[in-house]
Amino acid sequence: MSWINICDETSLPQGSGVAAWVGGNAVAIFNLGKDGLFALDNVDPASGVSLLARGLICEMEGELCVASPLYKQHYNLVTGVCIEDTNLVASPFEVKTEQGKVFVLAKVSGV
Repeated sequence: MSWINICDETSLPQGSGVAAWVGGNAVAIFNLGKDGLFALDNVDPASGVSLLARGLICEMEGELCVASPLYKQHYNLVTGVCIEDTNLVASPFEVKTEQGKVFVLAKVSGV
């Protein structure tokens, strides 16, 4: 595993997500300003479609979530677990900033 430089921190719009290709994985990166950066697998576990970066950010049961634009399931931004069906999980990725750059920890694909 290695940290991949995605973009400058100023390039991420606040309050929404963007998709990035990280080590063979489609990753949704969310910039929530003072609440921090979050990253999940961009593929919606309920549909198999790569679109979570387009979801709406919300709070459910006191946790920050993204609502899938297709079937509207809510995925916890920290754990990736679906609020409505805990069998559905959008794998979380580690994300950090250093010197104004955004990095995501790439997972080895296919292992």
